Amino acid sequence: MEWELWWELAGVKAWRVEGLSRRAGSRWQHRMEGEIWIWLNVEGEGVVWGQEDRVFLRPGMYAILGDDRGERWFWTRLPGRHRAVVLVIARPWLARRIGERAGLLHPDFLAWLKEGAKLAFAGLMTGPEKRLEESLRGFDPAVPGGAMLAESRVLEWAAVRLFRRDRADQGAGFCHQVGPAGLVERALRVLAARAGGEIQLAELARQCGASPTHLSRLVKRRTGRTLREHQRRLRIEAACELLREEDARVTEVALEVGYQSLSHFAKAFREETGKSPSEWRSG
Repeated sequence: MEWELWWELAGVKAWRVEGLSRRAGSRWQHRMEGEIWIWLNVEGEGVVWGQEDRVFLRPGMYAILGDDRGERWFWTRLPGRHRAVVLVIARPWLARRIGERAGLLHPDFLAWLKEGAKLAFAGLMTGPEKRLEESLRGFDPAVPGGAMLAESRVLEWAAVRLFRRDRADQGAGFCHQVGPAGLVERALRVLAARAGGEIQLAELARQCGASPTHLSRLVKRRTGRTLREHQRRLRIEAACELLREEDARVTEVALEVGYQSLSHFAKAFREETGKSPSEWRSG
C-alpha cells in the first residue's frame, strides 16, 4: 500500500493513500502543529489516534483534526483495500482567506483557528466531502491553472462546511469534539434521540465515529454506567413522564418507551426508581 505526497501548494498539500493491506499495523505517523487535516476515507477501515483522541474511520467517513501542541499522531489501518485523500491545510493560509468572517465559524473551529486549540471530529461524508474528493480525484497540478483549481475546491468545501448560516446553525452538523468528553456526550445524545427504539452498539459507534469497543469502555469509564444502562435510564425517565397522565395504561407506556415485555419493563423500572410503575404513580 502506498502513502505518497500527491501535490503541494503554498499552505495546502494533499496526501494520497491507496493500495491493499494484508495485515493490520501502523504505517504512518506525523506531528501536527499549526495545521488542520481533512481525511476523506473512501475505502478501507482504520484508526487515526493521538494522545487523547481516537477516530475510527470506515468507508465513506471523513475526519477533521487540528492540534497545535506538536503531538505525534498515528494511523493504523485494518486489512483490506484502502483509498483515501488527506488534505493538510496551514492555519495562516485558512485564516487569511476567512478574514473578518471568522465570527461566523463554529465556536470549536474558531478556537482552533485563533488559539490552536485541539480539534477532532468524524462523520459521514455527505455532499461537501464527496464533491471535494471527486473533484480532486483526477487532479494534475502540472496542468496550467491546476493550482488555482485545487485551491478553489478546498475553499468551496470550507465555505459550505465550516460556516454557520446563523447563530442557531451548528455549521452543517460540524463540529462536535471527539475527545473523551465529547465522544461520550455525542453517544448519549444519539441514545436520547433513539431511546424508544433499539440501537445496536455497532450502529451507535458508527454514528459517533469511534470503534464499538473504544466507545463502550469510554462511556463506562467516564460515567460509571454502560451504554445499555444509559438507555434504560432514558427509557424509564420517559416512562415516568407518560405515567403522570391519569389515563395512561402501564402496558401502553411500556410499549411506547421500547419494552415489548411488561415484566421486563417492570424490572427495569424498579431498578431505576426503586418502585414498581404502579407504586411510583400512586406516590
